[in-house]
Amino acid sequence: LSCLRTNTFMIIFYSNTKNSKYGVQTFDFENKTSSNTSLNLKIKGEKYVESINYNNKIHILTITKRTSDLNIYILDKNFLPEKKTISLKQLEYQNPSDRHHTINAYYLLLSDAGGLSSPIIDITKIESGNPNSIEITSNENKLYQFKYKIIFSFDYSNKETRICSINLDTFTSVIKIFDKPSKHEKNFEYSNSYIFNNKLFQIASSNKKMKFTVLDLTTEKLIREYSFTNEDNSIPFKNSPILEKGKSFYGSSKQKILEIEKPSKFIKRNSGGHLGISAYKINNDYIVALGGAVYFASSYRFTAGVGEGFNPNGTVGFSSPLTIKHNPTLYGYNGYSNISSISINCLFDENFEHIKGEVPKNVFDKVSEFEEALNKPKAVNLFLHNNYLHYAYFDRNDRIYKLYKFKN
Repeated sequence: LSCLRTNTFMIIFYSNTKNSKYGVQTFDFENKTSSNTSLNLKIKGEKYVESINYNNKIHILTITKRTSDLNIYILDKNFLPEKKTISLKQLEYQNPSDRHHTINAYYLLLSDAGGLSSPIIDITKIESGNPNSIEITSNENKLYQFKYKIIFSFDYSNKETRICSINLDTFTSVIKIFDKPSKHEKNFEYSNSYIFNNKLFQIASSNKKMKFTVLDLTTEKLIREYSFTNEDNSIPFKNSPILEKGKSFYGSSKQKILEIEKPSKFIKRNSGGHLGISAYKINNDYIVALGGAVYFASSYRFTAGVGEGFNPNGTVGFSSPLTIKHNPTLYGYNGYSNISSISINCLFDENFEHIKGEVPKNVFDKVSEFEEALNKPKAVNLFLHNNYLHYAYFDRNDRIYKLYKFKN
């Protein structure tokens, strides 16, 4: 679920599939040993949300059922938890279809996938700065970490984005609401947002028009707005063809790539929802991806793992059922390279003026090219450390676990 790394050791926090039991696996690189510790963490009446690292401590986030109380468990050096509770009551709003029912933070975080009998938390942890795929960013609920803050963003409304910022030093929260491009226009049914470099990127679409905006989160002022309609012959601010990428059916090993010429088809393909927007920088320029996730009748969402796993008995192995449920960098890379989407890439300067030219290759492109040259790598992992993207895999020929780094 989460991982701490230094030059001499690595600590992996994990759970069982029901998130009812937790443990940590410690790897000592100097002494070439490892150990496994079960955690005495009882979260009865709470739902596990996510885990993050801050100040070399694992922070476990839960939500108290049917409330707006967010709990943060901080593990000390002996892995004993200290609990902090933060009220997110400002997020609550009246259910528009039932004036006697209030939608609280717990219900905001739930997914319909689990049903009434077994509700599950639906949140995507974003590694901001990575070239995250549209499939990853199309989720309505996202969690970001920026230095000493974590930020929840909620895009359940087509009119506004709600942002909840939590200070991990003071355990205080600030909640702000930002209007979407669709706030004052009719017929915009789909929308989403993305946070990067203290900017809020928002996208909205109808079956005739698509618009995206960039806001400064400090000044809360609009920086730039771009739009196009299904009557336009081209999208003047795009720097790539309109590409539909992905697998045509479950189990297919072949990825299809279709090029779409008309903006009207791009808008039509994205009229079913699952809109997404993402942004990252190369040198001083912004690359913004716009589009939507494409789902087929038998498609599925995957859970990224570290590979075949780690043996909890003290050695690294490749047959244990213990796996990392969510590595956001690996998840983002898998989504970038494998998941169906239709999107365009756009290039802007620091003032978000459009720049003509070809979008440069990003770090995921470089990793993908490197991976294609390998002989079916096993136990693949991908993670950020000291501003480098590290690609790790087990080389079956040399019987060695190898690690390569790429400039992010």
